[in-house]
Amino acid sequence: MHWSMLIILLRHLRLFTNPVPFFVTALERADGFMEVGLPVVFITTVVFVVALAYLLYRRLAIGQVRYISLVGDYFPLFLLLGIGISGFWLRHLAKTDIASVKEMVLGLARFAPVVPETISPLFYGHLFLVCVLLAYLPFSKLTHMAGVFLSPTRNMANNNRTVRHVNPWDYPVKVHTYEEYEDELREKMKSAGIPVERQ
Repeated sequence: MHWSMLIILLRHLRLFTNPVPFFVTALERADGFMEVGLPVVFITTVVFVVALAYLLYRRLAIGQVRYISLVGDYFPLFLLLGIGISGFWLRHLAKTDIASVKEMVLGLARFAPVVPETISPLFYGHLFLVCVLLAYLPFSKLTHMAGVFLSPTRNMANNNRTVRHVNPWDYPVKVHTYEEYEDELREKMKSAGIPVERQ
């Protein structure tokens, strides 16, 4: 799913660039090498949607996974599925005018938006879902890859058996031990029937 998504993102560079870079064209040719359908069905599109459907099925079918799943686990799956299915629909069923889409996207990139009349409303739904994903991404579990670089195992020296690591910005905390707590409240504990260690 991740590799398919990366290739799909790279393929979408043709909407943002003029002229289209050579590697995007080569990637499209390699991705659609089976030449099934007209326009060509890309392998990564099918793999992306099937992989997301499998992840959703897995989350719903396996009891342990369903038990630990929260709304924050389902929302990105439905969001990505919506993007994938609407993108497939726009390419193969709605026959979107790519020239108008490119004109609009280049206008957005130059901060001079143009809204062609030939674009279907489904494209705006697809664009809206992509914008929601981009806004949701930094605050979601989808940024799990960024956590690898923030992991203490990557940031600290591997000598914790010989050196005690103390957080330098921790301020000293006044500790109230159990013995002090019992000395302070012994009579009240005895009257309430709570056992005390020292009489």
